[in-house]
Amino acid sequence: MKPEPVLFTFHKIREQSEQGKVEAWRALLEFYAPAFFRLLEIEGAMSAREALPVVKKMLGDLTGNGFERLRATPRQSEREFLGDLRAMLLEAATDYVSAKNSGTLAAGAFEPDKIAKLLDGLPLLHKEMLFFRLAGYTENTVERIMRLSPSVAEKAFERLAGEYQAARLTERDLCPWPAAWLAFLKQARGLKTENCTPTHEMVRIHDGQVSWYEKEPVEKHVSGCLHCLEAWTGLREVGYWRRAADARSAVEINGLLEVFPIEKIPTKKKSLLQRLRS
Repeated sequence: MKPEPVLFTFHKIREQSEQGKVEAWRALLEFYAPAFFRLLEIEGAMSAREALPVVKKMLGDLTGNGFERLRATPRQSEREFLGDLRAMLLEAATDYVSAKNSGTLAAGAFEPDKIAKLLDGLPLLHKEMLFFRLAGYTENTVERIMRLSPSVAEKAFERLAGEYQAARLTERDLCPWPAAWLAFLKQARGLKTENCTPTHEMVRIHDGQVSWYEKEPVEKHVSGCLHCLEAWTGLREVGYWRRAADARSAVEINGLLEVFPIEKIPTKKKSLLQRLRS
C-alpha cells in the first residue's frame, strides 16, 4: 500500500528542517524560494542566474555549524520567520551586487540621515509607500502589497525628485540603484535600539490582532525609526511574495538542496531497461 504523502505546515517544516530531514527542506524551498528569487530580482536587480549564489550563500549560513543560525530564527510565525530570512538574504546580496548596476546618484543619497529627512513629516502609510518606491516597486505592485491605492500618497511621491526621480519613473519592478539601496537597508538594520519594536508585535498589528490603544505607540515608533520601518515594510513584502511569486522548477530546488548538510534520499538502482533508455 502506497504511504500517505506528508503534508507540511510551517511549524512542521520548522521543526523537521532542524533535524536535517530532506523532505522538510524540499518543502521549505518549494514554499519560500520563489519569494527569495523575487526579492533579489527587484531589490538587487538580479537575474535568476545571478541570484542563485546569493540564495545558496544565505542557505549555507542558515544551515552551517549544525543548523545554528536556523535554530535562532522565529518559531511561532511564518511571516516573522520569513522576515528574518529576508534580512539574511539581502545582507548576503550586498556583497554580490556591483555598483556598476546602480543608477546615477548624488553622493550620500542613501545615507540614513538623508532618507530620514526625505520621509520626515509624512504619515506612516505614506512612508511605507515611499520605501517601496525607492526599492524599485511600481505603483501597481505597491497597490497589491498594501491593498490600497498609491494615489493616497501622491503628494508624498512628489518628494521623489532629483536623485530619486528614477524611482518614480520605473515601469517595472526593478530597483534603479541596487548597490546603494541594499547598502542603505544594511545600515538601517544596524540602527536597532533597546526601544525597537519586536517583529512579532509588528506581525500582530499587520494582522489586526491588537487594539488601537496597543498599536498607536508602536506605529508612532515605527514611523520615526528607520530600523523598524525597514522591518515593518519587509514583513509586508515577504507576506505578499509568499503568495504571489512564481514557483521555481524542480531542477532549481534539487540544486539548492545540494547546499545542505542533510540526509540524502537513497537512489534506487535502475533496471537494465532503464539504463539502456537513459
